[in-house]
Amino acid sequence: MVINPALRLRLLVLTLAVAALVVASGWSVRTAWRQISELTEGLLIAEHVDREVVDLKGELRRAEMAGAPANWQQFLAHSRTLAVWLDEQRPVLETAHERALLARIAADYARYLGNATAFVETIPGRELTPVQQQQMEELLDQLSAVRRESVGQFLADSHRYIATLQKVNIGLLITTAVLAAWFSVTAYRGIVLPLRHQLGETSEALERAQKLASLAVLASGVAHEIRNPLTAIKARLYTHQKRFAAASPEAEDTVFISEEIGRLERIVREFLQFARPGDPQFTPVSPAELLDEVRELLAAELARAAIQLTVANAVATPVRADRQQIKQVLINLVRNAAESIGRDGRIMLGAVPDRAGHEVTLEIADTGKGIPPEVQAKLFDPFFTTKASGTGLGLSIAARIVEKHGGSLSFTTSAKGVIFRLTLPVSTTP
Repeated sequence: MVINPALRLRLLVLTLAVAALVVASGWSVRTAWRQISELTEGLLIAEHVDREVVDLKGELRRAEMAGAPANWQQFLAHSRTLAVWLDEQRPVLETAHERALLARIAADYARYLGNATAFVETIPGRELTPVQQQQMEELLDQLSAVRRESVGQFLADSHRYIATLQKVNIGLLITTAVLAAWFSVTAYRGIVLPLRHQLGETSEALERAQKLASLAVLASGVAHEIRNPLTAIKARLYTHQKRFAAASPEAEDTVFISEEIGRLERIVREFLQFARPGDPQFTPVSPAELLDEVRELLAAELARAAIQLTVANAVATPVRADRQQIKQVLINLVRNAAESIGRDGRIMLGAVPDRAGHEVTLEIADTGKGIPPEVQAKLFDPFFTTKASGTGLGLSIAARIVEKHGGSLSFTTSAKGVIFRLTLPVSTTP
């Protein structure tokens, strides 16, 4: 198939637009995830350092008030605990930015810890001298500086994350605006125009349905008018048959007339069935069981023409159907397939559900000659037939029965055969 240049260009633009959207989305997600990871790690460091520094300040004040060596040693041990925790965090941090932040905090805290150790070692266990009091205040200031470093850096990271997120949002808004404009054009070409075409097809289908309804009324009237004289002719023929010898020419004529009357009666029945198809009596029907029944009914008949009738891949999901009416449709389709094959071939029956689980499609596939192009458009038209003795109502009746079931009847054809598809809704009755 040759693709025209305009369509090729639209496909290229669509491909580039989708690629750009994928790249932008990937970059946005990656950036946001990296920022969230850094912010989360920074938050954990800031929370822990802030909590520990507040506790250390409190212990330092309690040690000052108590003046006991045990309090000063407890304060120093607590100070060393935070130093150990900072060292333990370095290997587990995932981002270089947070490792750098931890390194700055650890350096400031190391200076504080050295001063705190020297300060505690000089305390004799009594009231602090003015110089020692000044040293303690300097320790408090150093702890405050460590706290500011951790919390302040976390706040700076938060502001940076928000700024990045704003940029990402602006980028997404621009991308969305571009895609919205593209979608508007594509929707008109890909949705509105096809809908207008579909509306035209629906109007044609409605007009066809109205014609079929009028034709059905006419067929019903004609069938009733023919049935009465046929009954009378058949009765008189039965009387005459008794008067002729079995092998006489007259008796052979009556046999011929009886066969033709039978054919006319069959045509009348099909007319009436086309005009007034019975309302379906819906029950849950297993497609697998129904297809097996059709195979058992027709397999022996078809085997005489060396035609193999098989069932494969038939689901048991029940459909909402009139068992006898759908069986009639299937038998009609199988016999049509057999006539298309003639001799030596296969007919495969199957039933598959749709992806949504709302419908089941019954398939009748044959290895016949296929349907000629000039016949395909008229295949379901009433009174259209390619058979010398056919009425052209078989497929029309089948289509009307399926429509009354809320389903559809369609086909695909090729030189290797035909596949008829009968789609029915899944039964909601348990």
